[in-house]
Amino acid sequence: MTSSRLQTISQIILRVSFFALLLPALFAIAPVRASEKLESWEKLDKKLKSEVYQLNVGIKIRLKPGLYVHLTDKSPKYGFAVFGTSPDDKGFRVVGSGSSFPIKTALSDRTYFLTNRHVVDSGSGIVAECERFFAAMRLHAQQTAGFQDPDLRFKELLNIVNLSQKKEMNLGDKILYQSTVDGIWDTYENHLSVRVDPSRTQFNKYLGMLNLDLETGYFLHAAGPVSQAALAAQLYKVAKSDAEPDLAVLWIANPALPKLEFDPLAPSEGQEIQVIGYPLASDQIDFDSGSYYAPTFSTGRISRVAPRLLQVDAPVSVGNSGGPVVSQRGKILGVIVRRASVQQKLGSQVIQTELPNFGGAITVSSIKSFAPELFK
Repeated sequence: MTSSRLQTISQIILRVSFFALLLPALFAIAPVRASEKLESWEKLDKKLKSEVYQLNVGIKIRLKPGLYVHLTDKSPKYGFAVFGTSPDDKGFRVVGSGSSFPIKTALSDRTYFLTNRHVVDSGSGIVAECERFFAAMRLHAQQTAGFQDPDLRFKELLNIVNLSQKKEMNLGDKILYQSTVDGIWDTYENHLSVRVDPSRTQFNKYLGMLNLDLETGYFLHAAGPVSQAALAAQLYKVAKSDAEPDLAVLWIANPALPKLEFDPLAPSEGQEIQVIGYPLASDQIDFDSGSYYAPTFSTGRISRVAPRLLQVDAPVSVGNSGGPVVSQRGKILGVIVRRASVQQKLGSQVIQTELPNFGGAITVSSIKSFAPELFK
């Protein structure tokens, strides 16, 4: 055998021996690194505190030209909303709040935030009632105009309704105002409600005669004093039906904000987690809550893993919606969406009792399927 052949064989043996020695070390590293990623909740909470935001949803309604709509009263007969108008823009009226957090995506042009559809739709109820009120006012103007122009009668009704914004009304104004707003809601109940107009043909006709313009604002507040400016977000995507996960994605133009990441390891039953968010219950016990924003951290475990939902036993209440479920690696396992409740019948009343330790979170796989272009 030539010396060069012997040298080649020796080199192969050395390489094989080297990798044989290296392989056990490589396999030994993996579990060590995984365990190193598990951190204390105290350390994680300090980091995550600045990365979970309170989301306030505000609305601004205009009745063109040049009138801003404000909720001013409740009608005497039905207790339905009464909406006045003024030329003054009083800014956005906050109609709902929840939690939200920035998530790492495949796109680097913006920062994207996850939350729930029912959070960003917080104003839908008051907007719908506003539309009912003004559509009914338009029909009521037509019905009570007599020989007068219905448009002039509509303006007259607006002035009467705006008496609700006076600090004090004399007896005559009070009687006129109450009979007018009750008459408007009577018109709705008798002519435009779903009961008498199930196709919504008449309702849409009179709503279309108005020029109502809605503007919705999404304001993200990081932990800290209320004096710091909110991040004004835009809506990127929202679930369109109950067949989709109860999710919404917001965005802001600044791409440099710190972002949370999905946990690459699948969740498991019994796994310790934290739910982070802005429950309203925290504000009820904190007398200074009006001066700052601060998330609440609730520790628990995953009690059930389903294809589209994680069940967690960490306390969940109003305001937690849209907040993250976090593993002890500081990674996202899901988005809080609901808490369970049971119905109890007491006499003729049915009382809904919430179960705060039965919370549900949308899974990572459902989030990715909701907006696949963001998570390629």
